[in-house]
Amino acid sequence: MDPRLCSLLELQRALSAQRELEKEYQEIPRRRQEILTYLNNLKEEALRAEERYKKYEVEQRTVELEIQEGQSARVKKEAQLLTIKNNKEYQATLAEIESLDRRNARSEERLIEVMERVEKERKLFEEKRKEREEREISFQSELQELEIREQGLGARVDEARKVTEKLRITIQPELYNRFIRVFNGKQGVAVATANGNHCSACNIRLTPRLVQLAKRGQDIVVCEGCQRFLYWDHSLDEDHLSTL
Repeated sequence: MDPRLCSLLELQRALSAQRELEKEYQEIPRRRQEILTYLNNLKEEALRAEERYKKYEVEQRTVELEIQEGQSARVKKEAQLLTIKNNKEYQATLAEIESLDRRNARSEERLIEVMERVEKERKLFEEKRKEREEREISFQSELQELEIREQGLGARVDEARKVTEKLRITIQPELYNRFIRVFNGKQGVAVATANGNHCSACNIRLTPRLVQLAKRGQDIVVCEGCQRFLYWDHSLDEDHLSTL
């Protein structure tokens, strides 16, 4: 095989391995951010639940104070009845007591509603807080594992890049540029076999001339369909003969 094709094939393997490592390496910060965003959302949900819970607690105390004041006002009005001698004033005071009773009754009904809401919001807040605490604990180990993996993968990516660069400098710049354009544009496959008289990448049928050139392996052969570099893998022929 043409030494240039051997270099391209070796570069393709090395660059593919590098890209896989880079992809895995880049996934780590994405996953870390995903976890942190999720935990932050849980924290915000718990804070909002706590705010609602405290708001209704304040409302409950306000209504309780209204009832207390209304009851005190009623007691005072009842005491006034004992000192009133004028019938008109007496009837007016009775009307005020009845009005206070109605207002107090409404406040007591409201208090029951608010107390139920307080209990509901308290339970929701406790559930949100517990969920956040549990999730923080469960994700802590994964975050630690991500940090360890990141360090290990970072070293492997650096090493893979060194291997790729070492191969790159052995290839003519023009040939390398052609290779990298195809590699990037063809899902990481720039070099394909011509065995079976077809391009193994795009499956187009090759002309007899291209097949013969690929078999001789003495020159750069390019697929007319996908522009990939072609070579004849003689080991595949040997494998086929061994099965006969």
